[in-house]
Amino acid sequence: MMRLRRDLLPGCALLTLAGGLYVITTNFGTVPASFAQGMQAADMPRLIIGVIVVLVLVMMAQGRGHEEEAKPAISWRMWATSFVLLISVFLFDVLGLTLTTVLTCLIIPLLWGERRRGAVVLYAIAVPACIYLLFTHALLLRLPQGVLSPWLS
Repeated sequence: MMRLRRDLLPGCALLTLAGGLYVITTNFGTVPASFAQGMQAADMPRLIIGVIVVLVLVMMAQGRGHEEEAKPAISWRMWATSFVLLISVFLFDVLGLTLTTVLTCLIIPLLWGERRRGAVVLYAIAVPACIYLLFTHALLLRLPQGVLSPWLS
């Protein structure tokens, strides 16, 4: 059996996906500078793609010298987490990004067995608040807020 360097195949797959997504962003329209508020439509996806590429390259570099190891069976928690994340995609439209992120940050740690309820609640409030403040105040981007729009506008 051929032995592969750890993280080589997933890294190549992620780099290919990132390249394809970057090509898609070349079709995004631009707003004239006089009307622009914050970043252009393609800037944020490209920034995120760039961060992903850097992290994938770091992952691949750290995998050098390590051979692929036998993988354990996939836990039911992974499937439940995937389901929670899928449901959260559909809740974004109704509940908005902030409230959906609060619920997701509350459910997933509990699903994985975190017992410190106070820490989970703090995490579920702090992470969405930081995301909201970063995007709305630092990056000047409007986030979909769903039912919270009257209070967060």
